[in-house]
Amino acid sequence: MNTSENTKMTPRTVKAVFAHLDCLVDGIDAIQQAGIDDFDVTSPLPRHEIEEMLYKGRPSPVRWFTLFGAIFGGVFGFSLCSFTHLNWAMIIPAGKPLVSIPPFMIITFESTVLWGCLFTFVGMIVMARLPGNALKRELEDPRFSDDVFGLVANNLTQDQAANVEAMLQEHGAVEVDNAYTVNAGIPAPPPKPTQTLLTEIDNPNTPLLIRLGVWLTVIIIASVIGVTMYFHHTVATELESQGYSTPERAVTPAHRPND
Repeated sequence: MNTSENTKMTPRTVKAVFAHLDCLVDGIDAIQQAGIDDFDVTSPLPRHEIEEMLYKGRPSPVRWFTLFGAIFGGVFGFSLCSFTHLNWAMIIPAGKPLVSIPPFMIITFESTVLWGCLFTFVGMIVMARLPGNALKRELEDPRFSDDVFGLVANNLTQDQAANVEAMLQEHGAVEVDNAYTVNAGIPAPPPKPTQTLLTEIDNPNTPLLIRLGVWLTVIIIASVIGVTMYFHHTVATELESQGYSTPERAVTPAHRPND
């Protein structure tokens, strides 16, 4: 699907499609060397090479969410124990303190881990800009979540866009769309004969495998429910034959002789 064949592009952008990771890395390095830092990269799978090119070894900012979540959780857990014990104090023999650090550290530790995990999850959502309702139309290309890599350079002048287009084509992009030419209705030049975009063909047995998986799931669930019902019925029948009562919905039958 070529952007120029379907819809207008976001003004002042250049979109490139790469079939190979090494070509994408070379393209990123080329536009960075040209002083262009405002660009977006998409990948169908996580690759540390892309992270190294984009972040230059800088640690993830999600760690700050984890740190503050852990601090908040530890303070919250210890405060919960302390204020609860102070407000509803029980009889403490032998002059033991109401706020005792050793037993309260258990709840403090659990609360630290819990809130650290929750803040980490929120940090991942925030830094990943999810949900992606405000994505540029160039980044919504379905191929970017299938088997190709994408690069979209933003806020370019016309000369910069032409230079970026040439650089990305030189470094192996199989498709490059320039917003200045696409929006003006100028057809994009045909790709080089050696630049072919390989697309994985779907397995024809995929629908069959999906139906098989659904049926196996249904059979497993029905088997678990059936075995459970049969077990409870068998146990209840056996106990009643021995003179014991089995109240309905009991987790385990109460072994009480029937009156």
